Amino acid sequence: MKIPVILKREPLPVEAGVSKLSKVEFARIPQPALLKEPKQFWDEIFIANEAYVLDGVTHPRIRRKLAYDAVSHQLFLEYIEAATLTDLVKAGIALQEPGRTHKILQSVAETVADMHAGILCDRPIIHNDLKSMNVLVPGASPGESILIDFSHSYFEGHLPPFIADKKQNPIGTAKYLAPEKWDGDYTHGMKSDVFAFGVMAYFAYTGKYPFTGELAQIEKQIREVTPPSPIELGGNVLRNMIATTMSCLEKKPERRPSMEYVARCYANTACLFG
Repeated sequence: MKIPVILKREPLPVEAGVSKLSKVEFARIPQPALLKEPKQFWDEIFIANEAYVLDGVTHPRIRRKLAYDAVSHQLFLEYIEAATLTDLVKAGIALQEPGRTHKILQSVAETVADMHAGILCDRPIIHNDLKSMNVLVPGASPGESILIDFSHSYFEGHLPPFIADKKQNPIGTAKYLAPEKWDGDYTHGMKSDVFAFGVMAYFAYTGKYPFTGELAQIEKQIREVTPPSPIELGGNVLRNMIATTMSCLEKKPERRPSMEYVARCYANTACLFG
């Protein structure tokens, strides 16, 4: 695919370990785009994988792929003016506006449930790096969400070799990794996404992660420790949503609910916020 001429490039600040990101403006195309470029060798693989996964995705709550240059490994994505869910939690907004937090988490749950079912996607997709940093909340739609970063994602039943090959360097943010992933077991992809959603919801409700400390401490807690209920930490949460969140954090994959069930729980209780 021939990429339009870039007239302007504005580097965006990103956390360590993330591919280079820039906001770019094209000739003859009025909308800006997000450009993702490799910063190190593994980024080339991750970016190519994201381009491949997003090829058949038309879901309105998933950031769209615009173009990909396989030679330069440049991936152009929809540019969205938004804060991340992490930003909202750190600013205290998630705690101050429980109704809005419920809507955002409902939006994420429904999107992941659709991915797992293959709705508006080419095939069922495992996100495999679900976390609050990968959830955008557009300024124009403060109760909505856009799911981003599919660099580690894969189609159900088709685990890419590069994921399994990196067992000594767990993929994703450690605090969100389901117990089975610490053993290099990626055969429960959908239920691992559910666990990560539970961590995200817990963080949004309390402003604290359920598992903290150094890497070894986080692993031990994820494997062995049940975190305190969000109510004990002062979270303003509906009791039935506490039960749903804690069920997502079950140690054994088979004990966790499906994302479809989680999405229904959010939808059924949304009316309680008026």
